[in-house]
Amino acid sequence: MFILRDSIVNILRRYIPGPKEAGLAEALLIGYKEDLHKSLIQSYSNTGVIHVIAISGLHLGLIYMLLSLICQPLGNKKWTRIFRPIFIIAGLWAFGFLAGGSPSIFRSAVMFTCIAIGNSLSKQASIFNSLAASAFLLLCYNPYWLWDAGFQLSYTAVASLALFQQTIYDAINISWQWLDHIWKHISTTIAAQILTLPVILFLFHQFPVFFVLTNLIAIPLSSGILLGEILLCLLSFMPILARPTGTLLSWLIRVMNGIVERIDQLPFTSITQININLVQVWLLYGVITAFTIWLLHKRKSWFSPRSFYCLLISASVQPKHTVPGNNNTL
Repeated sequence: MFILRDSIVNILRRYIPGPKEAGLAEALLIGYKEDLHKSLIQSYSNTGVIHVIAISGLHLGLIYMLLSLICQPLGNKKWTRIFRPIFIIAGLWAFGFLAGGSPSIFRSAVMFTCIAIGNSLSKQASIFNSLAASAFLLLCYNPYWLWDAGFQLSYTAVASLALFQQTIYDAINISWQWLDHIWKHISTTIAAQILTLPVILFLFHQFPVFFVLTNLIAIPLSSGILLGEILLCLLSFMPILARPTGTLLSWLIRVMNGIVERIDQLPFTSITQININLVQVWLLYGVITAFTIWLLHKRKSWFSPRSFYCLLISASVQPKHTVPGNNNTL
């Protein structure tokens, strides 16, 4: 596996011009971060798209969708359906080991393995049952992962998508197909942030102001680049095709890096020094729960609890003095 990993790194370095572009390509495909510039990592972190260059559920989700698309013909006949989840699960774990087999990759692989098994057993499998099963297995293996930031963010993000994405998307009806596609991506980005926001504020003490804009640009670009890198590896034995593919990927990476770095230079890119305690985290989840019930089920009786939670949060906030020259301190 390490030999194959080194081979992929050599292919990317050979065909993708520019050390900065090749370094990001390595991190994006197999999680190799030795050649990444620290300033670039900071820019991605400040703008809320650090998950793009960290092998995580985003990458495994894309691989899962790609494998599902490839295996779609296997679901037409009853006797071939058994091979579909086997092929998908094998592909997920192969990519996971190739990307280094870190705990975050391992957790994501278990999560999507449970989802693949659930979808193979029933066409109406509940995503929440699959998430609960994968979380149970992971915590049986290591109970301390419950306090791990990656574990908390992964499950809150997926649960948030399952709960809110469709509702947010249906809130606005757009007739133009291209604009509707953009709105679908925006609704996905917003939905993923709803349940992860309290965790992000508690653990990282900052909030990326332009996360919708950067995710709107970076996620489609990074997804296309990731698929292009897989194609490049498959074409590596044909230099006449591999070279233009690598040049195109280098240009796309340069565009993505440039956009992220320019957004990072905007004033108030991220609000920092946000300090909340565990009680305030649960109060925030109380606000989210009350607002969700009020919004989804039109229960006006939940408007008062929402206001009550907001009042408690406001009362528990301790005033901070603004440091001179730092206008984005809370």
